[in-house]
Amino acid sequence: MKEFDLQNFIAQAHKDLFLIEERDGEVIYSSKDTFKKGKYYFLGLNPGGEGFVTIKEHLNQFLSRTDNSFFDDSWNNCEKGKAPLQLRVQYLFEKILNYDLRDVFATNLIFETTKSADTLNFGLAGLCWSVHESALSVVQPEVIITCGNDQDKSAFSFIADLYSGKIEQLYLSGTFTIKYTKIIIQNRPTLIIGLPHLSRFEIRENEDFKQKLLNILDENHGKLVDF
Repeated sequence: MKEFDLQNFIAQAHKDLFLIEERDGEVIYSSKDTFKKGKYYFLGLNPGGEGFVTIKEHLNQFLSRTDNSFFDDSWNNCEKGKAPLQLRVQYLFEKILNYDLRDVFATNLIFETTKSADTLNFGLAGLCWSVHESALSVVQPEVIITCGNDQDKSAFSFIADLYSGKIEQLYLSGTFTIKYTKIIIQNRPTLIIGLPHLSRFEIRENEDFKQKLLNILDENHGKLVDF
């Protein structure tokens, strides 16, 4: 990571988000050291719960950020890194994908905090996407993984629609599915995988989930250039 590139990213993000940056929200959950080329890009929908910092302030913190929200923050009054969603994201990368979560650029499609998805203005996705485009040009991920794949409101549905991806899905227990599509982003073939929302779906010790996710990755490994 070049400090100059990071400073430029922050400056451009302020310009892109000036209409909403005084609202409560969070921008990037990983450390500044993840602002580099990497295999994965992890996306949620938006920050939930009670707001405690403005988008502007949180964006500025990224210049010196060394923490990772999935390990170092306390969510829902739990011990740091021990909330169910945090533990499941840790498990996803470290136990299933065999990848260091601290090396993954992690963020949300929309940066404004809301108590629930029901009160979220999904139209803000278009405003925030320009920031993601800047980040994606640096990270250049092979795979974008989204937490949630709801047809109406999810990072997966937004990206799939934006890039006209043909959606395929594998069924899990209950009504849950893993959705995926192969698209071109910034002239790069990219696999988008939409997981069930990990606050509601237990993936730990779930062999069916593990095998289906790994099958999607295995089937598409080395084949992204062919579509």
